[in-house]
Amino acid sequence: MAPSPLQQRRTHNTLLFQKLLNLRDSASPFTLILDTLEQSGGPAVREFARRSKISKNNIVFISFSTLRKKVPFEVDSFITARGKALGVLRTEILSHLQAPPTTAQNTSLASTKYLLIIDTLNTLSSSHPQHLSLFLSSLLVVPQISLLATYHTDVPLSQSPSASPYAPSPLTTLICLATAILTVSSLSQTLARKRARDKSHQEPVFGIQEGREGVIVGMKRRAKDEQGLVINMEIRRRSGRGVTENFVLLPPVPPTSNSQSASKSAKLSSLSEFILLDDHPLYASPSTGGAASAATADEEDMNTTFNLGLTEKQKRDRENVVLPYFDAQKDGGAAGPGDGGRILYDMGAEDREDFDDEEDEI
Repeated sequence: MAPSPLQQRRTHNTLLFQKLLNLRDSASPFTLILDTLEQSGGPAVREFARRSKISKNNIVFISFSTLRKKVPFEVDSFITARGKALGVLRTEILSHLQAPPTTAQNTSLASTKYLLIIDTLNTLSSSHPQHLSLFLSSLLVVPQISLLATYHTDVPLSQSPSASPYAPSPLTTLICLATAILTVSSLSQTLARKRARDKSHQEPVFGIQEGREGVIVGMKRRAKDEQGLVINMEIRRRSGRGVTENFVLLPPVPPTSNSQSASKSAKLSSLSEFILLDDHPLYASPSTGGAASAATADEEDMNTTFNLGLTEKQKRDRENVVLPYFDAQKDGGAAGPGDGGRILYDMGAEDREDFDDEEDEI
Protein backbone atom coordinates (compact mmCIF):
# COMPACT_ATOMS: atom_id res chain seq x y z
CA MET A 1 0.00 0.00 0.00
CA ALA A 2 1.40 3.37 -1.04
CA PRO A 3 1.99 5.90 1.77
CA SER A 4 -0.52 8.71 2.10
CA PRO A 5 0.42 12.29 1.14
CA LEU A 6 0.51 13.20 4.82
CA GLN A 7 3.01 10.43 5.58
CA GLN A 8 5.14 11.46 2.62
CA ARG A 9 5.17 15.08 3.78
CA ARG A 10 6.11 14.13 7.35
CA THR A 11 8.91 11.85 6.15
CA HIS A 12 10.20 14.50 3.76
CA ASN A 13 10.23 17.20 6.45
CA THR A 14 12.01 14.90 8.91
CA LEU A 15 14.76 14.16 6.38
CA LEU A 16 15.00 17.85 5.57
CA PHE A 17 15.48 18.77 9.24
CA GLN A 18 18.14 16.07 9.63
CA LYS A 19 19.89 17.42 6.54
CA LEU A 20 19.81 20.90 8.07
CA LEU A 21 21.31 19.75 11.39
CA ASN A 22 24.08 17.85 9.61
CA LEU A 23 24.91 20.84 7.33
CA ARG A 24 24.73 18.50 4.36
CA ASP A 25 24.68 19.73 0.74
CA SER A 26 24.53 23.38 1.85
CA ALA A 27 20.99 22.94 3.11
CA SER A 28 20.96 26.47 4.53
CA PRO A 29 23.74 29.07 4.15
CA PHE A 30 22.24 31.25 6.90
CA THR A 31 20.27 29.66 9.76
CA LEU A 32 18.61 32.02 12.22
CA ILE A 33 17.58 30.83 15.70
CA LEU A 34 14.90 32.87 17.46
CA ASP A 35 14.69 32.29 21.19
CA THR A 36 13.17 33.97 24.25
CA LEU A 37 13.96 34.44 27.90
CA GLU A 38 11.70 31.48 28.66
CA GLN A 39 13.58 29.10 26.36
CA SER A 40 17.16 29.56 25.20
CA GLY A 41 18.35 28.41 21.80
CA GLY A 42 21.52 26.96 23.36
CA PRO A 43 20.46 23.29 23.00
CA ALA A 44 19.91 23.76 19.26
CA VAL A 45 23.30 25.47 18.85
CA ARG A 46 25.04 22.69 20.79
CA GLU A 47 23.39 20.08 18.57
CA PHE A 48 24.69 21.85 15.45
CA ALA A 49 28.17 21.93 17.00
CA ARG A 50 28.14 18.25 17.98
CA ARG A 51 27.12 17.12 14.52
CA SER A 52 29.62 19.50 12.94
CA LYS A 53 32.45 18.04 15.04
CA ILE A 54 31.49 14.50 14.06
CA SER A 55 31.64 15.59 10.39
CA LYS A 56 35.09 17.13 11.10
CA ASN A 57 34.02 20.63 10.15
CA ASN A 58 35.82 23.71 11.43
CA ILE A 59 33.85 25.77 13.95
CA VAL A 60 34.51 29.51 14.23
CA PHE A 61 32.77 31.08 17.23
CA ILE A 62 32.12 34.84 17.02
CA SER A 63 31.39 36.18 20.48
CA PHE A 64 29.60 39.40 21.40
CA SER A 65 28.68 38.42 24.96
CA THR A 66 30.12 34.95 25.68
CA LEU A 67 33.44 34.26 27.39
CA ARG A 68 35.68 31.63 25.85
CA LYS A 69 35.57 29.42 28.94
CA LYS A 70 31.77 29.55 28.88
CA VAL A 71 31.46 28.04 25.40
CA PRO A 72 29.87 24.59 26.01
CA PHE A 73 31.60 22.88 23.08
CA GLU A 74 35.01 22.74 21.46
CA VAL A 75 35.74 25.34 18.79
CA ASP A 76 38.60 25.71 16.34
CA SER A 77 38.70 29.51 16.45
CA PHE A 78 37.32 32.00 18.95
CA ILE A 79 36.86 35.64 17.91
CA THR A 80 35.91 38.42 20.31
CA ALA A 81 33.70 40.83 18.37
CA ARG A 82 32.63 43.27 21.04
CA GLY A 83 33.78 46.86 20.46
CA LYS A 84 35.29 46.20 17.02
CA ALA A 85 34.46 47.96 13.78
CA LEU A 86 32.62 45.91 11.18
CA GLY A 87 35.49 46.14 8.68
CA VAL A 88 38.06 44.97 11.22
CA LEU A 89 35.76 42.20 12.44
CA ARG A 90 35.07 40.94 8.91
CA THR A 91 38.79 40.85 8.09
CA GLU A 92 39.53 38.88 11.25
CA ILE A 93 36.76 36.38 10.54
CA LEU A 94 37.85 35.81 6.95
CA SER A 95 41.45 35.27 8.12
CA HIS A 96 40.29 32.11 9.92
CA LEU A 97 38.58 30.82 6.79
CA GLN A 98 40.11 29.23 3.75
CA ALA A 99 40.48 31.58 0.81
CA PRO A 100 38.26 30.77 -2.18
CA PRO A 101 40.06 28.77 -4.90
CA THR A 102 41.40 30.79 -7.80
CA THR A 103 42.22 27.90 -10.16
CA ALA A 104 40.74 24.53 -10.91
CA GLN A 105 43.70 22.80 -9.24
CA ASN A 106 42.89 24.41 -5.89
CA THR A 107 39.25 23.37 -6.00
CA SER A 108 39.97 20.18 -4.06
CA LEU A 109 41.47 22.26 -1.24
CA ALA A 110 38.12 23.98 -0.65
CA SER A 111 36.40 20.80 0.51
CA THR A 112 36.69 21.81 4.18
CA LYS A 113 33.41 23.04 5.60
CA TYR A 114 33.11 25.83 8.13
CA LEU A 115 30.43 26.62 10.64
CA LEU A 116 30.31 30.26 11.77
CA ILE A 117 28.43 30.63 15.05
CA ILE A 118 27.39 34.09 16.27
CA ASP A 119 26.21 33.96 19.87
CA THR A 120 23.84 36.95 19.55
CA LEU A 121 22.82 39.36 16.81
CA ASN A 122 21.21 41.87 19.18
CA THR A 123 24.45 43.85 19.54
CA LEU A 124 24.83 44.28 15.78
CA SER A 125 21.12 45.05 15.44
CA SER A 126 21.48 47.90 17.93
CA SER A 127 24.76 49.41 16.73
CA HIS A 128 24.66 48.83 12.95
CA PRO A 129 21.09 48.06 11.86
CA GLN A 130 21.60 49.56 8.38
CA HIS A 131 24.70 47.38 7.69
CA LEU A 132 23.31 44.14 9.10
CA SER A 133 22.39 42.53 5.78
CA LEU A 134 25.60 43.56 4.00
CA PHE A 135 27.86 42.36 6.83
CA LEU A 136 26.28 38.92 7.16
CA SER A 137 26.21 38.37 3.41
CA SER A 138 29.89 39.26 3.12
CA LEU A 139 30.85 36.36 5.41
CA LEU A 140 29.49 33.73 3.01
CA VAL A 141 32.35 33.92 0.51
CA VAL A 142 32.29 30.22 -0.46
CA PRO A 143 29.50 27.62 -0.50
CA GLN A 144 31.34 25.57 2.14
CA ILE A 145 30.53 28.17 4.82
CA SER A 146 27.36 27.93 6.92
CA LEU A 147 26.31 30.74 9.23
CA LEU A 148 24.38 30.02 12.45
CA ALA A 149 23.24 33.02 14.50
CA THR A 150 20.91 33.56 17.47
CA TYR A 151 18.55 36.48 17.99
CA HIS A 152 16.87 37.09 21.36
CA THR A 153 13.36 38.31 20.57
CA ASP A 154 12.60 39.43 24.14
CA VAL A 155 15.63 41.71 24.50
CA PRO A 156 14.79 45.33 23.57
CA LEU A 157 17.11 47.12 21.15
CA SER A 158 18.58 50.54 21.73
CA GLN A 159 17.77 53.03 19.00
CA SER A 160 20.73 53.98 16.85
CA PRO A 161 20.87 57.72 16.08
CA SER A 162 21.81 57.00 12.45
CA ALA A 163 18.91 54.60 11.89
CA SER A 164 16.23 55.73 9.46
CA PRO A 165 12.67 55.80 10.80
CA TYR A 166 11.46 54.35 7.49
CA ALA A 167 13.87 51.41 7.50
CA PRO A 168 12.55 47.95 8.47
CA SER A 169 13.33 46.61 11.91
CA PRO A 170 16.46 44.46 12.32
CA LEU A 171 14.33 41.38 13.04
CA THR A 172 12.42 41.87 9.79
CA THR A 173 15.71 42.18 7.91
CA LEU A 174 17.07 39.00 9.48
CA ILE A 175 13.90 37.02 8.74
CA CYS A 176 14.03 38.09 5.09
CA LEU A 177 17.74 37.33 4.85
CA ALA A 178 17.75 33.90 6.53
CA THR A 179 17.33 30.75 4.47
CA ALA A 180 16.21 28.74 7.53
CA ILE A 181 14.46 30.01 10.66
CA LEU A 182 14.30 27.92 13.83
CA THR A 183 11.91 29.32 16.44
CA VAL A 184 12.43 27.53 19.76
CA SER A 185 10.00 27.20 22.65
CA SER A 186 9.66 25.16 25.81
CA LEU A 187 8.07 21.71 25.55
CA SER A 188 6.37 22.03 28.92
CA GLN A 189 4.77 25.34 27.92
CA THR A 190 3.67 23.90 24.58
CA LEU A 191 2.03 20.97 26.37
CA ALA A 192 0.30 23.35 28.80
CA ARG A 193 -1.18 25.31 25.88
CA LYS A 194 -2.24 22.06 24.19
CA ARG A 195 -4.05 20.87 27.33
CA ALA A 196 -5.84 24.21 27.58
CA ARG A 197 -6.96 24.02 23.93
CA ASP A 198 -8.23 20.47 24.36
CA LYS A 199 -10.47 21.68 27.21
CA SER A 200 -11.52 24.84 25.32
CA HIS A 201 -9.82 26.99 27.96
CA GLN A 202 -7.82 30.13 27.43
CA GLU A 203 -4.21 29.34 26.65
CA PRO A 204 -1.79 30.29 29.45
CA VAL A 205 0.92 32.88 28.91
CA PHE A 206 4.43 32.81 30.32
CA GLY A 207 7.29 35.17 31.04
CA ILE A 208 7.00 38.78 29.90
CA GLN A 209 3.62 38.14 28.28
CA GLU A 210 2.11 37.62 31.73
CA GLY A 211 2.47 41.34 32.37
CA ARG A 212 3.41 40.94 36.02
CA GLU A 213 5.54 43.43 37.86
CA GLY A 214 8.80 42.38 39.46
CA VAL A 215 11.82 40.35 38.48
CA ILE A 216 11.67 37.57 35.93
CA VAL A 217 11.66 34.13 37.53
CA GLY A 218 13.04 31.21 35.57
CA MET A 219 11.03 28.13 34.77
CA LYS A 220 10.58 25.59 37.50
CA ARG A 221 12.15 22.19 37.23
CA ARG A 222 10.30 20.27 34.57
CA ALA A 223 9.18 16.68 34.71
CA LYS A 224 11.46 14.11 33.12
CA ASP A 225 9.02 13.30 30.32
CA GLU A 226 8.57 17.04 29.53
CA GLN A 227 12.26 17.77 28.97
CA GLY A 228 12.93 18.83 25.44
CA LEU A 229 12.96 21.70 23.00
CA VAL A 230 10.17 22.48 20.53
CA ILE A 231 11.58 23.79 17.24
CA ASN A 232 9.44 25.36 14.56
CA MET A 233 11.42 24.87 11.35
CA GLU A 234 10.91 27.10 8.34
CA ILE A 235 13.20 26.47 5.37
CA ARG A 236 13.07 28.62 2.26
CA ARG A 237 13.74 26.57 -0.84
CA ARG A 238 15.46 27.98 -3.90
CA SER A 239 12.12 28.08 -5.68
CA GLY A 240 10.80 30.43 -2.97
CA ARG A 241 8.47 27.86 -1.43
CA GLY A 242 8.72 27.52 2.33
CA VAL A 243 8.63 24.26 4.27
CA THR A 244 7.32 24.47 7.84
CA GLU A 245 7.21 21.74 10.48
CA ASN A 246 7.34 21.40 14.28
CA PHE A 247 9.86 19.08 15.94
CA VAL A 248 10.84 18.12 19.46
CA LEU A 249 14.58 17.98 20.14
CA LEU A 250 15.10 15.54 22.97
CA PRO A 251 18.09 15.89 25.31
CA PRO A 252 21.01 13.51 24.60
CA VAL A 253 21.27 10.38 26.69
CA PRO A 254 23.98 10.79 29.35
CA PRO A 255 26.91 8.35 29.17
CA THR A 256 26.92 5.34 31.49
CA SER A 257 30.71 4.94 31.72
CA ASN A 258 32.41 5.94 34.97
CA SER A 259 35.64 7.00 33.34
CA GLN A 260 35.98 10.77 33.07
CA SER A 261 37.71 10.74 29.69
CA ALA A 262 35.29 8.21 28.30
CA SER A 263 32.32 10.19 29.54
CA LYS A 264 33.68 13.40 28.02
CA SER A 265 34.14 11.82 24.60
CA ALA A 266 30.77 10.09 24.82
CA LYS A 267 29.09 13.37 25.74
CA LEU A 268 30.61 15.04 22.70
CA SER A 269 29.65 12.29 20.30
CA SER A 270 26.16 11.59 21.68
CA LEU A 271 23.54 13.18 19.51
CA SER A 272 20.09 14.36 20.45
CA GLU A 273 17.14 12.58 18.95
CA PHE A 274 14.29 14.49 17.41
CA ILE A 275 10.73 13.56 16.55
CA LEU A 276 7.76 15.33 15.08
CA LEU A 277 5.75 17.27 17.62
CA ASP A 278 2.58 15.42 16.61
CA ASP A 279 4.33 12.11 17.38
CA HIS A 280 5.31 13.06 20.93
CA PRO A 281 3.40 10.83 23.40
CA LEU A 282 2.26 13.77 25.53
CA TYR A 283 1.20 15.90 22.55
CA ALA A 284 -0.32 13.33 20.20
CA SER A 285 -4.06 13.63 19.77
CA PRO A 286 -5.89 10.91 21.71
CA SER A 287 -7.85 8.26 19.85
CA THR A 288 -11.64 8.02 19.96
CA GLY A 289 -11.59 5.64 22.86
CA GLY A 290 -8.99 7.67 24.68
CA ALA A 291 -11.01 10.85 24.22
CA ALA A 292 -14.13 9.18 25.55
CA SER A 293 -12.31 7.82 28.57
CA ALA A 294 -10.68 11.21 29.16
CA ALA A 295 -14.06 12.92 29.03
CA THR A 296 -15.46 10.39 31.49
CA ALA A 297 -12.52 10.92 33.80
CA ASP A 298 -12.99 14.70 33.63
CA GLU A 299 -16.65 14.33 34.59
CA GLU A 300 -15.72 12.15 37.53
CA ASP A 301 -12.96 14.50 38.70
CA MET A 302 -15.09 17.62 38.41
CA ASN A 303 -15.47 19.30 41.80
CA THR A 304 -19.12 20.39 41.96
CA THR A 305 -21.87 20.32 44.58
CA PHE A 306 -24.12 18.23 42.34
CA ASN A 307 -23.72 15.18 40.12
CA LEU A 308 -23.42 15.86 36.40
CA GLY A 309 -23.24 12.20 35.41
CA LEU A 310 -25.98 9.74 34.47
CA THR A 311 -26.91 6.52 36.19
CA GLU A 312 -27.08 3.27 34.28
CA LYS A 313 -30.91 3.38 34.24
CA GLN A 314 -30.88 6.93 32.88
CA LYS A 315 -28.47 5.90 30.14
CA ARG A 316 -30.70 2.94 29.13
CA ASP A 317 -33.81 5.14 29.10
CA ARG A 318 -32.02 7.70 26.93
CA GLU A 319 -31.00 5.04 24.42
CA ASN A 320 -34.58 3.69 24.21
CA VAL A 321 -36.10 7.05 23.31
CA VAL A 322 -37.32 7.07 19.68
CA LEU A 323 -37.27 10.56 18.25
CA PRO A 324 -40.03 11.61 15.80
CA TYR A 325 -37.77 11.86 12.77
CA PHE A 326 -36.63 8.27 13.36
CA ASP A 327 -40.23 7.08 13.50
CA ALA A 328 -41.14 8.95 10.33
CA GLN A 329 -38.46 7.07 8.39
CA LYS A 330 -40.06 3.68 9.02
CA ASP A 331 -42.36 2.71 6.11
CA GLY A 332 -43.45 6.27 5.55
CA GLY A 333 -44.23 6.95 9.18
CA ALA A 334 -46.39 5.41 11.87
CA ALA A 335 -49.63 6.22 10.01
CA GLY A 336 -48.38 4.94 6.69
CA PRO A 337 -46.86 6.65 3.64
CA GLY A 338 -47.97 10.07 2.51
CA ASP A 339 -48.85 11.28 6.00
CA GLY A 340 -47.10 14.60 5.50
CA GLY A 341 -45.78 16.55 8.44
CA ARG A 342 -48.02 15.03 11.11
CA ILE A 343 -46.82 15.63 14.66
CA LEU A 344 -46.28 12.35 16.47
CA TYR A 345 -47.30 12.67 20.09
CA ASP A 346 -48.60 10.09 22.55
CA MET A 347 -50.18 11.44 25.70
CA GLY A 348 -48.53 10.04 28.79
CA ALA A 349 -49.90 9.41 32.28
CA GLU A 350 -48.47 12.70 33.52
CA ASP A 351 -50.22 14.64 30.77
CA ARG A 352 -53.59 13.05 31.63
CA GLU A 353 -53.31 14.16 35.25
CA ASP A 354 -52.76 17.78 34.19
CA PHE A 355 -55.65 17.69 31.69
CA ASP A 356 -58.91 19.10 33.08
CA ASP A 357 -62.16 18.50 31.15
CA GLU A 358 -63.94 21.40 32.87
CA GLU A 359 -61.31 23.90 31.81
CA ASP A 360 -61.51 22.57 28.25
CA GLU A 361 -65.29 23.12 28.15
CA ILE A 362 -64.91 26.69 29.40
